[in-house]
Amino acid sequence: MIMLTGIEAVKARWQSIKSRCSASDHRLLLHAMNQLVNNYATQEELIEELPTALQGIFMRLVDAYLNGFWLDEGVAANPAAVLSPAMLAAQQVRQRRRMQPEPTPASEATTYIIQGLNQYN
Repeated sequence: MIMLTGIEAVKARWQSIKSRCSASDHRLLLHAMNQLVNNYATQEELIEELPTALQGIFMRLVDAYLNGFWLDEGVAANPAAVLSPAMLAAQQVRQRRRMQPEPTPASEATTYIIQGLNQYN
């Protein structure tokens, strides 16, 4: 599973629920999220302005923005449809880190560099 945050989480959440919305609903939700992200209005003010049918969807998008969104790697068979190039690169870096061996006490031991012995003689 991959944890997305911020706008990337909103995009991923939107992909999972957009089939329930019309184009005009999409515009209203996008406008409301822009207002929230740019601090032009509070969450409560925006909920009051939205039609009742869109309030629940808006709350899910806000939750994704504020708390993140877990994306199943199995669901993301085509991650490019949901993740930006930066998110894909970050995912690859995390995967490479997981493949690296864990440090051992010997590998974490303090290393001293000995400069030429003649310098101290």
